[in-house]
Amino acid sequence: MNFFAKRRLKKTVHLACHLVRHALNMREDVAPAGDLAAARAADAALCAAWRARDWDRLEDACEAAALAAERLLPPRSFPKWRENVEVLVVAISMAMACRTYFIQPFKIPTGSMQPTLNGITVRPQDGRQWFDRLPLNLANLALFGERYVEVKAKVSGTLGPLKQHEDQYAFSLGGVLHPVRLTLRPDSPFLDPAFADPDHSMRLHVQPGDRVEKGQVIASGRVRQGDHIFVNKIRYHFTRPRRGQIIVFDTNYIPGKEFLRIQPDTFYIKRLVGLSGETISIRDRHLVVDGRPVEEPFPFKRMVTDPRYRGYVTRRDSRLNSEAAEIQLGEGQFLPFGDNTTSSLDGRYFGPVAEKALVGPSFFVYWPFGPHWGPTS
Repeated sequence: MNFFAKRRLKKTVHLACHLVRHALNMREDVAPAGDLAAARAADAALCAAWRARDWDRLEDACEAAALAAERLLPPRSFPKWRENVEVLVVAISMAMACRTYFIQPFKIPTGSMQPTLNGITVRPQDGRQWFDRLPLNLANLALFGERYVEVKAKVSGTLGPLKQHEDQYAFSLGGVLHPVRLTLRPDSPFLDPAFADPDHSMRLHVQPGDRVEKGQVIASGRVRQGDHIFVNKIRYHFTRPRRGQIIVFDTNYIPGKEFLRIQPDTFYIKRLVGLSGETISIRDRHLVVDGRPVEEPFPFKRMVTDPRYRGYVTRRDSRLNSEAAEIQLGEGQFLPFGDNTTSSLDGRYFGPVAEKALVGPSFFVYWPFGPHWGPTS
């Protein structure tokens, strides 16, 4: 027997020894006495042949040990399926444990944090392009969260006026709502398609009052899913919340949320602007804390220097309805604002949130791939 054959046989001997001893350890208290005696005898014979380096007997001894182990541990039915299911169960259990105790994913549903984080956005588009057909449309959706959408009339009739519907707008047609993605211009008080931003809305093919036939395209556009982020759920168990962090908090702890039409059992994603004991106001588009404008950390300076942002604004129907208005934070209270304060239901309306409402700070945009992918700031 040459060197390589001996080397392979040596590995087989070690595996056979491990197998039979494992079977003995696992089944020693429940297996029939005859099978246990046969396994011990096979193990002893294999060890004796190995010590003597009796190469001619080793192959038979390995086979006898494997058979003895199999009698103690008979193979289960569908072993491959069982193994795959066990791996899947363990993976799901680990993922659920991480989601429950350590890291939790959230998605940005609205534009309240734009342009830092995007909610669902849309661009006008007429008809499908070459990249909107199989299989490229699936790749676009999987990687970039984009897809071409057409809103078609479900019934025939006269198109009614635009109405607010959940996080978007809808036309009424024959008593049936037809949701469309429109972005009204900042500070527009009119719920009217004429005041929509043409570059960030679906293209409307009809107008209110037009006669529409069933199946006719009302609007079309390219819809991109909102940013999906990871949130660190354990950080606030070891460190205090810091100003400037993008945080997730539970809306169930917001008092008077029903009056503001805030859905229960939901989560909001905002930037933390006020800490316990501080007095918050807005002056000249700046965040003002205890009478002093804030420009640190960097996101607050960006709010007033970057032309993509509009700074912080007061609202007539909010608690900060003028530059003289203030919000006083008590012990264990924190104040969140959206970065897009021209369109954000935030602490200006519902005031401070309790510390127990905080889920944790976001730290990474994991999908879709694009300019926001990576650490959040």
